[in-house]
Amino acid sequence: MTRRGVGTLVAVVGLWLAARTFGVAQLHTAAVALLALLAGAAVWIVFLPLRLEVDRSVEPSVVDHGGRARVHLLVRNLGAVPSPAAWLEDAVPPALGQPPSFRVPVLRPHRMLDLTYELEGVHRGRFRIGPLTATIRDPFGMVQRRRTLEVRDTFTVLPQVWPLPAGAPLGGASGSVASGPRRPTTHGDELADIREYVRGDDLRAVHWASTAHRGKLMVRRAEEATSPRATILLDVRRDRHRGTGPAASFEVAVATAASVAHHLGARGRVVALLDRPLVHAPAPQPAAAWMPVLADLEPVEVDLTALLRQVATGTSGEGTLVAVVTPPDPEELRALVRAGRGAASRLAVVLDTGSFAGSATPDPTALQAIAGLRAAGWRATLVRSGEPVPERWQELLGRGRSAATPVGGTVG
Repeated sequence: MTRRGVGTLVAVVGLWLAARTFGVAQLHTAAVALLALLAGAAVWIVFLPLRLEVDRSVEPSVVDHGGRARVHLLVRNLGAVPSPAAWLEDAVPPALGQPPSFRVPVLRPHRMLDLTYELEGVHRGRFRIGPLTATIRDPFGMVQRRRTLEVRDTFTVLPQVWPLPAGAPLGGASGSVASGPRRPTTHGDELADIREYVRGDDLRAVHWASTAHRGKLMVRRAEEATSPRATILLDVRRDRHRGTGPAASFEVAVATAASVAHHLGARGRVVALLDRPLVHAPAPQPAAAWMPVLADLEPVEVDLTALLRQVATGTSGEGTLVAVVTPPDPEELRALVRAGRGAASRLAVVLDTGSFAGSATPDPTALQAIAGLRAAGWRATLVRSGEPVPERWQELLGRGRSAATPVGGTVG
């Protein structure tokens, strides 16, 4: 029963008691009449035919963070008689907003109705949309019946990607290593191509003939044996992250990893993502291939030290290693330093998870980790709650609030 139906039942009891107490026959008649009306409404609802079918489509089913998708609901009356007016509500996860509801008018047999609403990708993740709930009521609104329509779809919101400034040494060639015989030069180097000078390049690599021809400083890019791959190490340990919602440290870590993958992919790197120990290292892929993986990622229990031991044995190759981690303890810090020894370029983004729980002072463990990584030749920066990651990335380039220890390699 609805609230109106419950109120009617209370009125029936009240009228009946009043009729017995005061001996007023009219009150007894009114009680019987209301009870009959309530019973008739219940019978009407039970036997009322409701043969609705709903098809849902989500276009597009995968959106970038902040993007929008349109959901189409095609409602059909499969019955041989007109369907009653109904309320239709679609189940939407709270992260995407309030569940949309629609009033479906009376539909004649085999007639259709097209309904639409929008979803906004305000939170990263893979979401289940549905089921649908159809609700009908009697004409007096005293009794209702619900029917669940098991129509489910998925909607994926990719992680947020921040534009990161170029200039960090990435190690290795920016494209694939050329195959076949290499081209000799008068300087004894093996030249892959000529590119425009980027701040931080060795001035000894200036190609003066190309500089004079193009009117701007050009440098040689030597072919190297190092791999153009990059590895992103992402700390997904449930017990280390703090905060809730889109501003939680885990969400910032995932968005940082996505931004770094996009940044590296735009500079010719194929990317391997490591977040847990594996029997076989994942094959490097274009950055776009990792976005759905990052969208579906949730914090789990992970043995980070075991993962770092795998990386130390050569999982990350000789290219770029970027670590997005929570403050490591001394043992984990030593393992992280060892893991980066085989990489041509090493960068670390350390999340001050205490700040995501409301701490106003930097975590001493995080500061010690930053100092230790820089002493070991890493470029490292600390990210606190509310701080823009692109600004902290500037610190890795030596342009931020404090200069990081430079590491050799080509500039990306």
